[in-house]
Amino acid sequence: MTPSCEQPGEKKQTTLLFGACGRQAATYQSLGKLGLPRTFSAPVAPQRPAVNLLCSHCIASLWMLPSSSPTSLLYPRSPPPGVTGWEPGRFLPHQALGMEVTMVPGKGPSFPEPLREERDLQRLRDPTTVASELSYVFQAITLTRQRLAGRVPLIGFAGAPWTLMTYMVEGGGSSTMAQAKRWLYQRPQASHQLLRILTDALVPYLVGQVAAGAQALQLFESHAGHLGPQLFSKFALPYIRDVAKRVKAGLQESGLAPVPMIIFAKDGHFALEELAQAGYEVVGLDWTVAPEKARDRVGKTVTLQGNLDPCALYASEEEIGQLVQQMLNDFGPQRYIANLGHGLYPDMDPEHVGAFVDAVHKHSRLLRQN
Repeated sequence: MTPSCEQPGEKKQTTLLFGACGRQAATYQSLGKLGLPRTFSAPVAPQRPAVNLLCSHCIASLWMLPSSSPTSLLYPRSPPPGVTGWEPGRFLPHQALGMEVTMVPGKGPSFPEPLREERDLQRLRDPTTVASELSYVFQAITLTRQRLAGRVPLIGFAGAPWTLMTYMVEGGGSSTMAQAKRWLYQRPQASHQLLRILTDALVPYLVGQVAAGAQALQLFESHAGHLGPQLFSKFALPYIRDVAKRVKAGLQESGLAPVPMIIFAKDGHFALEELAQAGYEVVGLDWTVAPEKARDRVGKTVTLQGNLDPCALYASEEEIGQLVQQMLNDFGPQRYIANLGHGLYPDMDPEHVGAFVDAVHKHSRLLRQN
């Protein structure tokens, strides 16, 4: 008999929404074939300081204490009739592998001892120990799921292998990823070794999130655009495929029900066809991709997610409504998730996020009626 992730006292869910790192919001529609409700819901875009810390990956102080992730942190306004999405820290796999990650004010994540030489790979811990190293994350997921009490589903997240590798080699963020790409050209075998290690770490991490209560998973290849078609096909796509294949197999082996998986490769428009066949139910689009052209390229059997320019939320609420209406018209009502094309920025007005949500609800209902 297949175990259920349902928590004690949990009510049946009626709506579904995903948010990425508390920054990316999504409203699902026409997802019956994914086993998800065919309804609309309000996205979640936490703006409170505690959540901003989490979304800035200051997870060490938050997620090591499950009691510090109460439901109240998940809502910037009143609880919406949708899903709460959260990311338990993009850099948690790094920490589980033994790399130190610090947060530098005004700069972001920093790795004091990045990987510089091939021999540095020997410093990394066995990736099979990730699940035990991150048990506090799974406890936090379970507690959050329980406190949601069935009002909204919960999604888990992780960075994809190439994106995780860039931080380990660069020592932090980079506008060029030159050091990481240097590895690809000068140390291709070591690069593949590192990417395999990260894949081996991600699989139990994602399976563990589902076992703890996550009801869908999203993989972020945030730095896909730095690669281009050739490097992406060689150093990113194989591992993206492997994560999906192995996570689904891991869920089955663990007696867990399958969950929808989403792949978002920012600036990876050159690989849309490949991503659509990589084993994920949903392909996320950034705001630089025309919806009609994306649909023509991926076919009708894949759900698309996206893709309003996040900076559109700086516009007036009236203009936000107009932009949302155009976006929904461009995507159409079938196999589509209304979302921003990337993350929210810290200075964005939560009320404008609410205007985005309300506009999606309004115009999507009209679209369905027509």
